[in-house]
Amino acid sequence: MKSTLFTILILTIISCSKQSELREAFNCNVDPPENTVAVYDFNKNFKLNIPNNWKTELYYDKYQSEMFTADTTKQLTSTFILDASFNLGALNFDEDFQKKTDSILTAKNLQKVNSGNVSFQSKPAIWYLAKGEKNSFNYHQLNLTVQLSENTYFNAYSEIYGDAHVEIRICEAIAILETIEFLQ
Repeated sequence: MKSTLFTILILTIISCSKQSELREAFNCNVDPPENTVAVYDFNKNFKLNIPNNWKTELYYDKYQSEMFTADTTKQLTSTFILDASFNLGALNFDEDFQKKTDSILTAKNLQKVNSGNVSFQSKPAIWYLAKGEKNSFNYHQLNLTVQLSENTYFNAYSEIYGDAHVEIRICEAIAILETIEFLQ
């Protein structure tokens, strides 16, 4: 009986500590932020746990409901900006999607550093990390797109300015994104 309970306990600990595919892709070991508040997008399609000292703005139109948030108490090169949106529309992670993504990056003078396909909350997702220059700063952008249904998808991107602690700030953005709860 003791060995069975011990085995169950060990398996529970191991399964709870398993990192998401996205965290594994970036070798993240950053915990979710503390002192957060649940923030809902305007149309209540999703909620994220955002640090309570961050400034958050909401936007919506008939095709999307968007949340824009950042820590405005820090210098831009010490934090990151996070934009998350629930979108209406069909989305396929096919060759056309890749071409469209590449053309957007080219138009913004960004170079794709890395990319991959993952499962994000049991949904198919694609991510990429790009770098370039923006507003006279070295700049990184992490983009995550998740297909939620045949006619809806979630998109989030994080803008990381400067060169200090880029990997940590990417992992902090991922930690916030992983607090998402899709409400539809």
